[in-house]
Amino acid sequence: MITLPVYETKLPIENKALEFTPLVVKEEKAIAAAKDTGKKEDSYRTFLKILADKINFPVVNLCETDLIHLILEMRKRSIGETVKFSFNCPQTKEPISIEINCDDIKLKGSNKTELIKVGGYAIHLQVPKKKSQLWSAIKSIQTQSEKISFDDMSDDQKEDLLHSLPIIIKNEIELACDNLLHYEYTISYRSGESDRTLSLRSAEDFFTLFFAM
Repeated sequence: MITLPVYETKLPIENKALEFTPLVVKEEKAIAAAKDTGKKEDSYRTFLKILADKINFPVVNLCETDLIHLILEMRKRSIGETVKFSFNCPQTKEPISIEINCDDIKLKGSNKTELIKVGGYAIHLQVPKKKSQLWSAIKSIQTQSEKISFDDMSDDQKEDLLHSLPIIIKNEIELACDNLLHYEYTISYRSGESDRTLSLRSAEDFFTLFFAM
């Protein structure tokens, strides 16, 4: 039996070192089969299960920033740094071919935590579990009369509390999250005589680009 190389990477948020082996052909086929026989989400779930087995760590416990980091590392070690892919422009439907290098995708932001004070609120922020779940970035909210910790609340309770905040507070939280460590990448291309962009923000976006297109 072939002995696979073992690589190590450090998660930027958890600051934990993990070892992993590259994807093998049968695993790539399993991801492709899930895509062909089901929905795009099925291939992503298949990939996450394979990834969890390879790193011997529950990926459900990872924030999106750490998960994207692992997706990047797995792509580079399994297939290579260069990604060539084609898609139809959402606006013009014109076929587009793009080539990017994984090493060009850098971690953005500067902090793991942030404190914002606005409108009588002091809000402690952390790197969100998912960027699309803004409430997961909130660690606590404090006013002159009370302090609300999000640690012991359910996800539904956190979301309800976020929706009960003034709009200006929610907007400030979104702005502050841009200072937290995260991955985001914008692909620039030209179609229909116009310059256009395609943005990657979620872990599923990056997976789709690297493994499912």
